[in-house]
Amino acid sequence: MMYNYFVKCDISGIQQFIFDVASDGAARELKKRSAYVQKIADDCYKVLKEFFGNNVDLVYNGGGNFCFEAMNTAKTKEDLSVFIKQLQEKYLKKDIFPFIAFIDRDTDNISNLLNAISQELKKRKHQRPVWCAPFHVEAVEMKDVGEMKGVNGQVPKGDFNDIAERSTGAIKLAALKLDVDNLGALFRDRTREEYKKLSEALKKFFGDDLKQLIETEKMQQYIYVVFSGGDDCFLVGTWEKIFDFAITLRQKFREFQEKLRKDIGLKLDKDDKDITFSAGLIVVHPKYPMLRLSEEVEEALSASKSADCKDSINCFGKSLRWNEFEKSQKIALQLFDLVKNKGESNSLIERIKLSSIGFAKIQQDAQKGRMNLPKVWRLKYYLRNVRAENRIEIEKLFEEYSNAIVKTFLNKSDEKVTNPDLFPIAARWAELLLKKES
Repeated sequence: MMYNYFVKCDISGIQQFIFDVASDGAARELKKRSAYVQKIADDCYKVLKEFFGNNVDLVYNGGGNFCFEAMNTAKTKEDLSVFIKQLQEKYLKKDIFPFIAFIDRDTDNISNLLNAISQELKKRKHQRPVWCAPFHVEAVEMKDVGEMKGVNGQVPKGDFNDIAERSTGAIKLAALKLDVDNLGALFRDRTREEYKKLSEALKKFFGDDLKQLIETEKMQQYIYVVFSGGDDCFLVGTWEKIFDFAITLRQKFREFQEKLRKDIGLKLDKDDKDITFSAGLIVVHPKYPMLRLSEEVEEALSASKSADCKDSINCFGKSLRWNEFEKSQKIALQLFDLVKNKGESNSLIERIKLSSIGFAKIQQDAQKGRMNLPKVWRLKYYLRNVRAENRIEIEKLFEEYSNAIVKTFLNKSDEKVTNPDLFPIAARWAELLLKKES
């Protein structure tokens, strides 16, 4: 079958539209708006498909955008341009807008087609109709949340206040946003069949598989899926469940990508790279403004993408590789146990936090040319008041932290060098576990 057009739709203004809601009642409203975005994409695809007499082959549909190949059904470029303009006019006074572009399908190379259509779509976005209304939330008709199916229909009982109340320790929410690293490179030079297989597999993982994992881990009442599909997801929930689930999801993704790479025929040798994802993770009060939450978790995600080799998570303003974040979890639980069950004071956690502040100052001085060897003896000085039965365990913990600080300060590039940032993250993690708020 010969196709003549390659068409793509990308909806703009999604984040502003979805998250510009009041904190009270936000849970169900976010879900409705997320579903509304996908409904616009589905409606646009439906009418475009009818325009081509159903002679289309869908390449991708998810996350508020889609692309497809279409046969020439005696429709000229002028016909298609007029039709697209009429279709878009329906949304000129809406809060979000579907940008639609098309190019001649003059190659079988899917990578070249995707690059070309992206460039064309970028031009269209610079030519947004001047009569588009500025952002304004209008009353929109959206189906009831209870009718939604799949992972994006998953909503815990109650609002975010109720979800936060189910937390262990501090009554806080956490937001987790992640997406696959180097997606462009992953799809580059693929055949059309490989592209579809990759995109469908990723869509399934962040859709059906994600929902199943939430159910398997019995977290349905703790984790709220704002949206998930394509190559990313956005989750909000009780802070400690989100922290734990981030690690579980990453472990499952490693298994998934290993199988996927075998299925699509990629070599699994030392020169091949894993498919990875990076994430932003923030902790907030349950009344925190939703729009600000979405902006901050996006900033954290961007920071994780800036880390070396990506494959990282940014939490409490610091980026860790995923294996480091897992180690931070173990140290957090160790600190929690020392204080909760073994009689140590909360000051043990404060010492680690204070030391991290001192180390940050040392790093800043080093960047300015003031080379002062870290005073790691201060860490051992902090051990003077620990209980005798815990001394060996705590000394070992602080020794590892001291070595990490010194080796990092001396710019050791050995991969075995522990990242000192994981210790203050662990301390904050333990602090939240121990804290109870009214």
